Amino acid sequence: MIGYISRRLFTAVFMLLAIAFVTIALFFGASRDPARAMCGKPCPADTLAKVSAYMQTDKGVLWQYVEFVKGLFVGRTYGSGAQQVHCAAPCFGYSFPNQSDVTTLIVERLPVTLSLTFGAAVLCLVVGIGLGAVSAIRKGGVIDKFSTGFAMFGLAVPTFLVGLLVVQVFGFMLNVLPYSGFVPLSESPLDWAWHLIGPWMVLSIILAAGYIRVTRTQLLGELSSDHLVAMTARGASPRRVNAHAVRGVMIPIVAMFALDVAALLGGSVIAEKVFSLHGLGDLLLAGVNESDLSLVVGVTLFSAFLIIIGNLLADMLMPLLDPRIRRA
Repeated sequence: MIGYISRRLFTAVFMLLAIAFVTIALFFGASRDPARAMCGKPCPADTLAKVSAYMQTDKGVLWQYVEFVKGLFVGRTYGSGAQQVHCAAPCFGYSFPNQSDVTTLIVERLPVTLSLTFGAAVLCLVVGIGLGAVSAIRKGGVIDKFSTGFAMFGLAVPTFLVGLLVVQVFGFMLNVLPYSGFVPLSESPLDWAWHLIGPWMVLSIILAAGYIRVTRTQLLGELSSDHLVAMTARGASPRRVNAHAVRGVMIPIVAMFALDVAALLGGSVIAEKVFSLHGLGDLLLAGVNESDLSLVVGVTLFSAFLIIIGNLLADMLMPLLDPRIRRA
């Protein structure tokens, strides 16, 4: 078990370092120079060189990568003298348009994205696994037909279209849900949940479709397996048989959920835009529009960090669900 976790931790660290290099190479090697955007127009060559040196964008990709990794552990300093700017560790870069380090901007916006991700994850698991399990147990019934149609709808429609439909129907036409704004959990848990019901619905409708199909298919296979058929023949109650079958379904569900964390974080960009929420997705789009490459790189790598941590937790949970993984 310890060896399994150690291998996963090593893989996670290696993936983060690799993603950091690729992201920096893409944005700093091929994108527009952020110093030119800060300098404005007109911008003489000597002024542009000074701005670029101050922002540390005049160096090569390898230098940028080394400084970025060092900044995560010891911080980073931009400029010198009275205009010196220090970014404390862990430093994901400094956003000159916002005059703030990227870490602070991420911390300010993180509660919105985490609220979206957590709520949508819980909702899509409850709806997806619940409908998928009932569909398998009552195959061919009304619920089975409804859940199959619901899954097809969720897989076919894009996130932005579902978001616009939720805003139009529940926000404007029926006026039963708020269509913008965010209330921190610390201020009012009830208002926090109330303002996030719409975004949660959008993200969970898209993701629950996959869980319905996987749960239904896996559960039907488990219920027809030899050991559960034998258990039924020995007189075991349907509740006990279903409980054993559901346990076997949880292994692929956990693996699938770890991968869907990325989809939740990526889909939150669209949900935040539709519902006017200022989370990491909105911050990333602002960085792209302002050519703030430090902000873009920082948010991208932090999102990758959250995704890898989620997959790492799933890898650590898998041996607890399946003893065969511990023995492998």
